[in-house]
Amino acid sequence: MKTHAFASAASAGGKGPALEWILLNGHDASDRTWIESTGGFNDAVKAIITTAPRHNEHVHLEAAIVMSLIRKDDAAGDAALGMHVVLEPQRIATVCYGTERLVGEVFEREIARGAPTSVSRVLSLLVGSLIKQLQPELTHLDDTIDALEDAAMRGSEEQIDDQVVVAGQQILALRRFLAPLNYEINYLAFNPDELPGGAESRYLRRAAEALTRLVSGLDAAHHRVLLLLNQLGNRDTSRLEKSMHKLTLIATVFLPMGFVTGLLGINVAGIPGTHDPYAFWLVCGMLIALAIGALLFIRWRRWM
Repeated sequence: MKTHAFASAASAGGKGPALEWILLNGHDASDRTWIESTGGFNDAVKAIITTAPRHNEHVHLEAAIVMSLIRKDDAAGDAALGMHVVLEPQRIATVCYGTERLVGEVFEREIARGAPTSVSRVLSLLVGSLIKQLQPELTHLDDTIDALEDAAMRGSEEQIDDQVVVAGQQILALRRFLAPLNYEINYLAFNPDELPGGAESRYLRRAAEALTRLVSGLDAAHHRVLLLLNQLGNRDTSRLEKSMHKLTLIATVFLPMGFVTGLLGINVAGIPGTHDPYAFWLVCGMLIALAIGALLFIRWRRWM
């Protein structure tokens, strides 16, 4: 548990109450004991912040707002890291679940700065810390999609279908975390009166703009992946149609030959040439003539 009293934005000249920021670890037993016994939170707040967050949301509880913020955990695949932020007029409590390092860096940096701090500023900094490390992953995804598009345009024989599907899964996983967070922050940015302590909307608007850009980039990347999948599907369909076309032409050549040999293979009396020593060669010549005739017909109709 760490705590620090910052001069609030409204009291930068030394007047007014300070803004206290409390940093807690939701997995630490002593911090959980402090929340339960001496933190001064009501039962509804305790019920929320003592459980790891599962969704990005904000909940109004009397004089406080509890925001649940989560992000994708790169090291654990599709798992989530997150925190609860309890916003009160003169106090902010952050209860971290796997985000202790990220929030701790923001906490120590703001102590070193010693700048006037407001509820909205702290909240925007926390949101920024959650999305900052996602930017390299988004850039890598864009580069990957660029390479896949180039391979698809060149008609490369390399099997890139699985790579396109994996890229689409990564995009959807990121969007599942960022889109709800974008909605919540945009809502608060344009409704700053809902935040306690005389919130300054400009900080939240910056965070909202950054989130909106990220989500828009993910939407564009997802659209590119869908176009790639459509292009690859058309390529496979075209290859299948060409294969079926070739098989049809082969069947067209051998169909009359098969008919003649089947007819002459009937095991009944009266088949012409049964005792003629030249009948076999005559039938072979007739079959070759039928094959050549079928090929000439196909070329005449420009089927090949």
